[in-house]
Amino acid sequence: MDHELEPFESIGRRLVQRLLHRRPVASPIERSEARVVAVASGKGGTGKSFLVTNLAVALHRSGRRVAVVDCDFGLGNAHLLFGVNPRYSLHHLLTGMTALSEVMMSTPYGPDLVAGGSGISSLAEFGESQFVQLARSLGAIARDHDVVLLDCGAGISTQSLLTILGAELLLLVTNPEIAALTDAYALVKCLSRHERCPDVHLVVNRVIEAGQGRPTFDRLAAVTRRFIGRSLHYLGEVTENPAVSHRRLGQPPLIVSHPECNEAMAICSILNGLELAAGPLTAGLPSQGEGVERRFLRQLLNR
Repeated sequence: MDHELEPFESIGRRLVQRLLHRRPVASPIERSEARVVAVASGKGGTGKSFLVTNLAVALHRSGRRVAVVDCDFGLGNAHLLFGVNPRYSLHHLLTGMTALSEVMMSTPYGPDLVAGGSGISSLAEFGESQFVQLARSLGAIARDHDVVLLDCGAGISTQSLLTILGAELLLLVTNPEIAALTDAYALVKCLSRHERCPDVHLVVNRVIEAGQGRPTFDRLAAVTRRFIGRSLHYLGEVTENPAVSHRRLGQPPLIVSHPECNEAMAICSILNGLELAAGPLTAGLPSQGEGVERRFLRQLLNR
């Protein structure tokens, strides 16, 4: 495990040295920024992107300016769930091929989107200039929105850890299966090595029987508390309903196509629970006088 973290730590140090000594573009009093929420999972197939897109639409419908940044550099699929065909992706932005204004696109259901890249196995393949661009871009996006949802790549890769640590909150998506729970635990364990790990809010998705989410959470929370010393916060469950959750590609997000179904109502309940636990998801003064760009880097250095 440690050999996976070594490049991650060296990258963080280079970024902090490059950017933290830069003069801020504005004082904290003069600007407000979005709440930044990372949505992550220990393994693929948990329904993480499904949850991100539906939460984004629910937030937009409540009057918030919402942006989704698909931070899965190899297998980004948020654009498919939004039903759009982007010309540019995060890959084009970070490699300097195009500007943020061209990469950011509107979706038919309201939220803005920066589509994920493809064919990049690890963010560690990027040089320092690409990391600088990532931090600056997230800061620019946050200044123009109320909420930014980071759809992180599954697992404990370098890019997933980096984007999660740059967020203010973490919404961790898992399933009742033992493999999903084991990988969710591994992700929390890796993040907990860093001093400023975001608060972890858990959603149990693809539940076969209603009521299965709470005991699933209790098992994971007990192990995490015992062996890592971290507390998890339960947000709720989303049941698996083949009639409305399968074959989602090419269809509107569930909260649009089936707003009265149990799963859509559960997503709205999860959003309400997150706001009760973490405060309103709307733009406010940067925490501790720092915007997301600087917080992103400090969390890397103060692991």
